[in-house]
Formats: sequence, C-alpha cells, structure tokens
Amino acid sequence: MELKGVKAYNLFIRNQQKRVTLHPKTSNDMDKNSLSAHKTRSMQAVMADGWRLYYQNFGILLRSSWIQAIIYSLVAGCSMTYFFTELLPLKLGDQSLMPALAIWAASLLLFILAVIVFAFAGGFAPLREHFQTDAMSKPRHWWGRWPWRLIGRGLTALPKMLVLCIRRHQLSKLIVVSLVMLLLVVVATAFFLMPAIILAVANIQGQADLAVGDAADLPEHLWLLNFATFTVCSFLQAYIHLATLFPLYYIWANAAKK
Repeated sequence: MELKGVKAYNLFIRNQQKRVTLHPKTSNDMDKNSLSAHKTRSMQAVMADGWRLYYQNFGILLRSSWIQAIIYSLVAGCSMTYFFTELLPLKLGDQSLMPALAIWAASLLLFILAVIVFAFAGGFAPLREHFQTDAMSKPRHWWGRWPWRLIGRGLTALPKMLVLCIRRHQLSKLIVVSLVMLLLVVVATAFFLMPAIILAVANIQGQADLAVGDAADLPEHLWLLNFATFTVCSFLQAYIHLATLFPLYYIWANAAKK
C-alpha cells in the first residue's frame, strides 16, 4: 500500500510538471497583457505603462529607425553648425545675410522632414502594430522601417486623433500628461545634451566678444567641433523625444476603445 501511494504521488507530480510545461505563465505573457492597448488606464498608469512599453521594446525601435535617426542627427548637426559658424557672425545689412537665411531655412525644412520620417519609423508604425496585435515585431530588413504610405495617411489622421480625444473627454488627461512629459524631456535633454548646450553658449559668447571688438578665445576648427557635438547629441535627443509618443498612445487608445 505504501509503495502504491508513493507511485501515485510521483504520477501526480509529473502531471503537474507537464501542465506547467505546456501552459507556462511567463513574465512576457503577463507584460503583454498588462501593456495591452485595450485596457482603461488612469493618468498615472498611462505614463507608467507608456515608459515601460518604450524601454521594453527599445531594441526593436532602434532596429526600426536607426538609419532615420542618423539622417535626423546629420541634418540637425549641419543646420546647427551652419547657424553658429556662418549665420550668427553676420550683421544686419550684410549682403550675404539673406542668402544665408535662405540656406538655413532650407535646412530647417529638411530637418522637419527628417523628424516626420523618424517619428513614423520609430514611433507611429510600431505603435500601430502594437494596437492591432498587442506586440511589436522586429523589422524584416536591416535598414529598418520606411512606412511611406503610413506617413501619408498618418499626417491627415493626427488631427482626427486629437479630436477623438477631445470628444471622449480625454483632453484634461492629454494636457496634464503632455506637461509632465515636457518637463521630463527638458530635464533629460539638459542632462544628456549638456555638451551641446555648453558649446552653443561658447559660440554665442565668442561672437558677442567679436561684436564689441574683444578677442574671442575659440578653437581654430570650431566648425568641426560644432558638427561632431551637435550630430552626436541630436542622435540622443531623437530617442529622448521619441519616448513622449508612448504615453500619448495610451491616451488615444483609451479614447478609441470607448
């Protein structure tokens, strides 16, 4: 009898192990359920889950948009370098002022285009997939995502998404979360982009000294230092700002499911 009891107990343990093996409740499943877009969230949960969705999928987002981020940073680096080395030294009345302003305006247009492409590749396209499947997949190619069709539709859909949030009484939540994220982005930008901020102040101070006739203590190859610093810092800035889309995504998801 005792032997049969031991065999029955061992059989029971094996069956329980098989059940655990066949139907494991993994942390990934729990995270997938907790980060689902089809849940009603409070203001605190919107921000907490938005940040968590961002950093848990950061590898996928980086693979999806690293080329776009490099293009963005190069355009930003060129624009800032041109502003500080070519445009800032000019004075009102200089004949070369208007051509310089035109060149800088063209660089700003390229910058806006780079921002849009990067935001859709690293933000809106993965978030659209997450809303449909509660998951984000790796891009098929090493060059990431280039969602040109989604960009065309998305630019017209963004105002509709804002109107939907207003109609579904999510405006107050949208305003508060946006202000909190703006504060966090300013703090993060000031910390991670400190070299660019210091260099910008040095450029302005150097040009101010030249304007009053003093000698400016600036490096000989300042333009190269400007370009390298602003380009690297712009790459970091891109992914700092990208994080702000994810709490806003959950606000829109709250409005869409009502």
